Amino acid sequence: MNSPCTLDETAARHFPVRLWTEFVILGLGLPAALWVAAKLIKLSIPAATHGSPGERFLWWIIGPAIAEWLFVLGVVFVLRQRQLSLKDIGVWRVGNWHSWVFALFFAALSIGGNLRFLPRMNVPISSAFFPHGFHLAAALMMGITAGFCEEVLFRAFLMTEFANAGYGKVAQVLIPGVAFGLSHAGYLNQGFLPWLGIAVPTAFLGMMWGVAYLMGRRGLVPAIVAHFLNDATALPWISFFMVTGALGRTPG
Repeated sequence: MNSPCTLDETAARHFPVRLWTEFVILGLGLPAALWVAAKLIKLSIPAATHGSPGERFLWWIIGPAIAEWLFVLGVVFVLRQRQLSLKDIGVWRVGNWHSWVFALFFAALSIGGNLRFLPRMNVPISSAFFPHGFHLAAALMMGITAGFCEEVLFRAFLMTEFANAGYGKVAQVLIPGVAFGLSHAGYLNQGFLPWLGIAVPTAFLGMMWGVAYLMGRRGLVPAIVAHFLNDATALPWISFFMVTGALGRTPG
């Protein structure tokens, strides 16, 4: 199935309201859910506040990861109500070589940009590709969660919703891409300008993976793999510093 899912007439009448509600839920509701999950973990798990830097970092990841997987379950439920599945929106479709090259090219650009921060943190570049200890657990958790959940939510689901509403391919790429950038509002605690420096490139990267999704005839696997690689390499180290302030320090 290479085309967007079709709607019956009754659903189509109410679709614009539903569509923009979904945009707000994913663009603004998701970061709110991530914040609530992180706070609940912090309040209920002593190690999340008083543990070692590694423990605090892992618990900081776990709460938002749970929230993202719950959002994906919500999408599965919505699709099931419409007698559809993740397969119908291309989640398991492998795309084509054009989509793989495009998705991995922009992942490589992003990874290269992130790697430049590691020497400033006294972290060897090799650690981004061969992590160990709690950094390995963090890399897998961040990569798998972001790679799968965020691509399902913002590319496969939201882009298909805009397609079904009659929006052209440009809008299908741009608008969900903006929502993807907004969904990283949790970084506002670092200040508006640092957040803007994260949200704008993130939105652009999401748009490029959206293009890859369309290039691959709505096959999501290339974007999932590219997103995994992006979030499982240098980003765990950068996030570790942001969370703990332990610049380049590896706890025992």
